[in-house]
Amino acid sequence: MLAGIYPIVPTPFDEQGALDPGSIRSLAQRFCELGVDGLAVLGVMGEAERLTEAERDRVVSAFREALPRDRALIAGAGGAGTDVAIHASRRAVECGADALLVAPPRVQNDAALLGYYERISAAVPAPMIVHDYPISTGVLLSPALLARLYAEVEWVRYVKLEDPPTGPKIDQVRALAGEQFGIFGALGGLYALEELERGACGIMTGFAYPELLVRLYRLHTAGRANEAAELFDAILPLIRFEFQPVLGIALRKALLVRRGVIRTATVRHPGGPADPATLRQLERIVERLAARGYLEPADAARPMAPAVGDP
Repeated sequence: MLAGIYPIVPTPFDEQGALDPGSIRSLAQRFCELGVDGLAVLGVMGEAERLTEAERDRVVSAFREALPRDRALIAGAGGAGTDVAIHASRRAVECGADALLVAPPRVQNDAALLGYYERISAAVPAPMIVHDYPISTGVLLSPALLARLYAEVEWVRYVKLEDPPTGPKIDQVRALAGEQFGIFGALGGLYALEELERGACGIMTGFAYPELLVRLYRLHTAGRANEAAELFDAILPLIRFEFQPVLGIALRKALLVRRGVIRTATVRHPGGPADPATLRQLERIVERLAARGYLEPADAARPMAPAVGDP
């Protein structure tokens, strides 16, 4: 069973926008040192739609090679058509993925969606995480459909639930599907503590300081509710600011450069860099958290990464 903290990681690029294998290795190594239970690649944060198929294969293979075997590698798959999704899922597993994060196609039809996941499951025997993120996928997955997917599709074991309000939906899905259906909180971590309190098995989001989520998860599972709430209240300003629409990938990459985890904050076109004023605001939030003891001093000592990418 997957449980715990699985960051959605960015795809590192060099200054020219090519894949950066060295940064893949350093990112995987550093996040493992910070206590994560595994990594998820080729999600929205990973700019998967801006990669060629060969590049996606290389990303999965490189992260699998860099990760210890006791840390799970989750790879984004799915596609606009079922055959495309099967092909992408099969390639991800062949390249080393332990589980698949599968978004639905843009079809608002429960029978078609059920068939989509059934066919992937029959073709690729690997644990599947259904990606429930309507703002990105354009598809609403009802609690009843999610419960059916878990009950009727062999390899559907989890859902990454990003359909707000997330708390009530977690309750509804658990009531219909049972507590063994693994529900991951996400949505930038905005409601991470409340999602854990409602029974989420972990958090899967692109937050650039995963050690804070690891600490939150451990405090929660240890029953130290007051300490968990104090930590969450403290880090919410950073979670909120970092999760901005349009700028989120650029901001998180800038923070990871600041931390010495990756080399550049390059975002592929049509994405672009964050503006200097926004980066300065982000830097001040990080400095305040470090001054209060929530971050290591080194994380506030480096200057913010310069903006990189096409405007």
